[in-house]
Amino acid sequence: MKKLLPILLLPILGFSYELNFNKNFSKVVNPDLLTTNITISVEKKDENKVNIEIEKFNDFIKKANDIVLKNGSFTLSPKYKYHDNKQEFAGYIGNLRYLAESKNAKDLNSFMDKLISIKDNIKSDDVNLNISNVSWNTSDDLQNKSFDDLRLEAINWIDSYSKSLSNTITKQCEVSKINIFETNTGNVVYARTEMAYSSMQKSIADVTPISSEQNITINPNFILECK
Repeated sequence: MKKLLPILLLPILGFSYELNFNKNFSKVVNPDLLTTNITISVEKKDENKVNIEIEKFNDFIKKANDIVLKNGSFTLSPKYKYHDNKQEFAGYIGNLRYLAESKNAKDLNSFMDKLISIKDNIKSDDVNLNISNVSWNTSDDLQNKSFDDLRLEAINWIDSYSKSLSNTITKQCEVSKINIFETNTGNVVYARTEMAYSSMQKSIADVTPISSEQNITINPNFILECK
């Protein structure tokens, strides 16, 4: 979609003019990257037991080659409970978090299924696995390529427009400046609802979400001088 905004025409010399205006250039893309947040929480009286359970997941996660894992973090915090208005030490809470990314739904499903299997094999209510909504997003590579295409389109358009305008008003119009503003808008479709998984829910993980189109837009500001 291309929308031409009102043109501001300013005299700069006797019979010269400066034209300052904006125009939208948009491109529709299909998001190419599936993402989800993984959180493993362990509550135990003993700190070492928390670390042992966390490592069962972390050992597998570190060896995962078919997906990209980002923003990994681990926190260990003391837990307290209150009894008769007194604070009592109740143990430790460990939280392991990752952002998982993949362009292949099958690889991401396989990764999640294996995490679920680890959780089920532990057989403990002290260990919880949470996998957030799986959603489609636009990768940096696709987004940058789309912006490059739109910038080239904008440059070609203003070059053609300045020549056409020159012929129409019988003046020499030249581009003096281009400022480009970029935006990425669109709906993100979620693959499934956030939940804590168990063996009864494995089939829910095996889904291929439908991606929705997203608009990538630039809004260049053009300044032309016509003499």
